[in-house]
Amino acid sequence: MHQVVVTGWGVVSPLGTNIEEFGRRMFAAESGIVNIRSGFVGSNFPVPSAGVVSTQDLSLAEDFKNIGPARISKSLHFSAAATEEALRALPRHLPVNAIVYGTCDGVSFDLVKNSFRESTAEGFDWDATRSEAPLEFLREIVEHRGHGRVEERNLIPVNNACVSGNQAIGIAMQRIRAGRWQRAIVGAVDARCTDENIMNFHMLGALSVAEVPPAEASRPFSKSRSGFVRAEGAATLILESLEAAQARGARILGRVTGYAATSDAFRLTDGRPDGKAVVKAMENAIADAGVTKEQIHAISAHATSTQMNDRLETIAIKQVFGPRAYSIPVTALKSQIGHTAVAAGALQAVATLLMLGEQRLAPTINYRDLDPECDLDYVPNQSRAARMDAVLSNSFAFGGQNACLVFERYVN
Repeated sequence: MHQVVVTGWGVVSPLGTNIEEFGRRMFAAESGIVNIRSGFVGSNFPVPSAGVVSTQDLSLAEDFKNIGPARISKSLHFSAAATEEALRALPRHLPVNAIVYGTCDGVSFDLVKNSFRESTAEGFDWDATRSEAPLEFLREIVEHRGHGRVEERNLIPVNNACVSGNQAIGIAMQRIRAGRWQRAIVGAVDARCTDENIMNFHMLGALSVAEVPPAEASRPFSKSRSGFVRAEGAATLILESLEAAQARGARILGRVTGYAATSDAFRLTDGRPDGKAVVKAMENAIADAGVTKEQIHAISAHATSTQMNDRLETIAIKQVFGPRAYSIPVTALKSQIGHTAVAAGALQAVATLLMLGEQRLAPTINYRDLDPECDLDYVPNQSRAARMDAVLSNSFAFGGQNACLVFERYVN
């Protein structure tokens, strides 16, 4: 089997629209959550805060500006900006074998319909439907930079709610490890911070409506947590076999060594009370990485800031690690950026790699009041130095979907 390494990364998030800004603000315990009633929604909107990102904040390369239409969807804008940043680490003309990306749409009916029109009518304008095909657009960016054409069978959209990012990384990792691919672009995007989408989650009773300063709204594991804060963003990673990365002298950001996915099929929005499928996903990812539980030095938690999710994740961590759970630091990125849904796992992957590279734990901010049922070390309120060789990154989703990854530090 081949070792799989990360050699490029890019990010668009409420905490920063490039890796440098994202990492600096994350370790500084800052928040990217803002008041959305000041222009984004009406003053009487029931949800006061969200992690929104403006396309005006994105710095796009001329290469990107010179391809595609002048007007593109916000989702394409995010994923393209994150991918452009990641591709800066990849010399031109090196082939890319695959693109595996978590999207909100997957392959849409409109794309199928318009593809049929293309084959039966003259004058079809692909640009007019480009927003329905995020992976096709990313492929154009790859091709424009001279990395070759990605075959249709290796252009894989993942649409599985909040585990999509972890699954995209896991799928590519497995294929590179097996020797089927040498290099892949992976990641996920979610740009759906619209009043309609936020209202949908509000109607489910999942969002925080607390009238508190926006930066304090997302508070995972605190007793006063009252729901998640909706957010948006994108993250892109370049995965390669270790041999391919070494052959070109690439800077290696870390390794992806373990992946597992389970489904508990319990309820649409609730996980199993016993956490059985979550425990299995965590244990299987650790086993897949070929490390022991004692070698996991930190956990990047899903940690949505809902009462049920944070309690069940804490229970699952205790079941997996036993008494040692109390000595494993658990960090919650969503305390700083909110819940980016489809993009969440990919953004956590970037945060995890930054922590491994810096040997510093990101904080769980807004940790103010102890919940007796959530009593682990959540790295409260400020970052701290820590020795880490392996970190477990969790993602869970509606429908009982669970996907976990293990990232390891790379040492020459």
